[in-house]
Amino acid sequence: MRFTMKPPIDLGRTMTIQIPALEWICNSDSYLRTIDSVTQQISPYPVQGSLSSHLDMEGVQPDEMRWTPLLELRSRDPYIRKLRDFFPGLYFMTRQDPFRCLILTVLTQNKTAERARAAFYELVRQFGTITPETLSVINPHDIVPILYRCGPHRKADYIVSIAREVMRRWEGDLSWVYDPPDLARKRLVTLPGVGPKTADCVLLYAGGHEVVPIDTHVERVARRLGFIERGASRRGLDINAKEIHGSDRSKNIAKEVLETELPHPGRSHLLLIQHGFEFCHATAPECFACPIRHECPSIDNRYKTTAP
Repeated sequence: MRFTMKPPIDLGRTMTIQIPALEWICNSDSYLRTIDSVTQQISPYPVQGSLSSHLDMEGVQPDEMRWTPLLELRSRDPYIRKLRDFFPGLYFMTRQDPFRCLILTVLTQNKTAERARAAFYELVRQFGTITPETLSVINPHDIVPILYRCGPHRKADYIVSIAREVMRRWEGDLSWVYDPPDLARKRLVTLPGVGPKTADCVLLYAGGHEVVPIDTHVERVARRLGFIERGASRRGLDINAKEIHGSDRSKNIAKEVLETELPHPGRSHLLLIQHGFEFCHATAPECFACPIRHECPSIDNRYKTTAP
């Protein structure tokens, strides 16, 4: 089945870092995943550079394509507008299966997306469809070798314990993630190994709630772009954003200001993540090539000239 993508999609970027994308393994120019023993495949038709106006979908039902283009975001924020236009083919993926989303997010804790992708692929290859039923009956020691790249070993205990708790408390049904986000978050953080950031990832990518999962990368970009300092000033807080960088206080302020000041904050924050992934690195940020260097309050003026 062929899907027409309007606007054309940048499949490479779309499949890079967001949680639902980590179910898919890259195979040359195609992406593969297995659901209920059915192998699904996505293949692009290049139009111009990295953009594709059509996707060939094998084994994918039309209602599974809950992808929305970030180019449609309407925002007055200059950073979001510029990043939206700089990444025109980036699509937001939502309504992922809640349990698969939860397991993938646990795998990403303190690890790269690619390590989580590889570990999840091995789980699927060995145990079939990832459900509370399939993972609740296994021994945690059986998946330690699979997760060695995603360590520490307690993640194996977390994953199996989560599956058993979901079966015991809700008979494997996580449909309550579509409930109001505050209520759903309170339930999620009672599960083993699930903190606020993991819970918010499930609320955003599975539940479709406009929340912002905050980690050190989002906090870093928000701090460098002045969100934290501006948000604290508006709330009458006397802080130095640089002095509290990386702290829970800084993350809490970043979450509050992004969720209150950005339209569609969940989707908007994906642009900030992509910006941090490609340009605004923790060390050696690529300021000369940065698409928003002219607006950034944190870089030296010499970087605001045209790159040589």
